[in-house]
Amino acid sequence: MLFLQLALLASAASALPTYPIHKNTTTTSANSTTIPSRLCGVDEPSSALLDAHTNIRSSLRKREPTRSRKYTVDTVFHIITTEDQKNTITKSMVANQFGALQSAYASSSISFRLKSVNYVVNDTWATDAADSDMKAALRQGNYSTLNIYFQSNLSTSFDGTPSQLLGYCTLPTNVTYSPCDGCDPTEMPADNYAMDGCNVHAGTMPNGPLQYYNQGKTAVHEVGHWFGLLHTFQDNSCADGDAGDFIDDTPQESVSTDGCPVGKKSCPDCPGVDPIHNFMDYSQDSCYEGFTPDQIHRMQEMFGSLRLGE
Repeated sequence: MLFLQLALLASAASALPTYPIHKNTTTTSANSTTIPSRLCGVDEPSSALLDAHTNIRSSLRKREPTRSRKYTVDTVFHIITTEDQKNTITKSMVANQFGALQSAYASSSISFRLKSVNYVVNDTWATDAADSDMKAALRQGNYSTLNIYFQSNLSTSFDGTPSQLLGYCTLPTNVTYSPCDGCDPTEMPADNYAMDGCNVHAGTMPNGPLQYYNQGKTAVHEVGHWFGLLHTFQDNSCADGDAGDFIDDTPQESVSTDGCPVGKKSCPDCPGVDPIHNFMDYSQDSCYEGFTPDQIHRMQEMFGSLRLGE
């Protein structure tokens, strides 16, 4: 999950689910304007996912990448609004969001096929107060189908005040539990992946009201998790031998990024500077540029093996 670090009203917090937080208390500024920080409460990766990362990285170190096929991911957008916000998410915002997703993943040999756009007006679902009920009613496709729920009031108001949950997404294998252990993911019982997908604040869509985070790249970041990627600052450590994000070509990073501080180096004794332009850091949208070759290979491997069962 991604948050803007602003004051949280106690009354609002008491009505919402709680999530584990990995917090960067350091704020930065750009052009003398303070930029609110992202926070994240994405679930910790399962042991199965960590094992998959370890095995893929070990294999890659011994050989050149072998998975070079192109993937097209069936995708469903769910636009969930409150009654008073039902006209705020325009068709052009939806189209531009899909374009932002396609563009961000264009170099990865992963593309998206938009199967449907589902518009729902529901004051409860739009605030993420009944996530299980919403997904049980709306989720489409199988385990390889990407469902993104754009919610107008995800933990707060559409314009991002007073506090902002930007999004969260499920990691692969976190939902593949018994009775499907070892089965083909495409034939998995629907109950096993009912919660699979990404929740994104609709205000982060292109031309949305959330300043610094309204170019559609929150969805790009969250979908990276859906493919299995971890944060570039995973473990928040500079320790020698720390696995971090299990990606060899992302420099080690111990502190998530606020804004776009060029030259940031949170691990001074490690090679390289912090990957502030990487989609899996917490930089503002205008700072994001892409994924590394190893991240691309990892997404291809994990989508093929964990979601398609190849």
